[in-house]
Amino acid sequence: MYNKALKSRENHMSNVTNWEDFMAALGKRNICMAPWCDVQQCEVDVKDRSKEESLSKMEAQNEDEVLLTGSAKTLCIPFD
Repeated sequence: MYNKALKSRENHMSNVTNWEDFMAALGKRNICMAPWCDVQQCEVDVKDRSKEESLSKMEAQNEDEVLLTGSAKTLCIPFD
């Protein structure tokens, strides 16, 4: 069970270095590994901007059902 969960996590993890790749990976419900500036305001900006862009994209596609807002949240800073 552990190995299955580990493989699933690894398959849904993306390394990103720019906003376009970040949003594309987020839209695929991936965990995004991205550079971090270690400033709290950046976390707020990422969350707000990702939510706005995801909702705009959903509205442009005329989707009625909200499946994923795309609002990102920073979770941790890895050791490596």
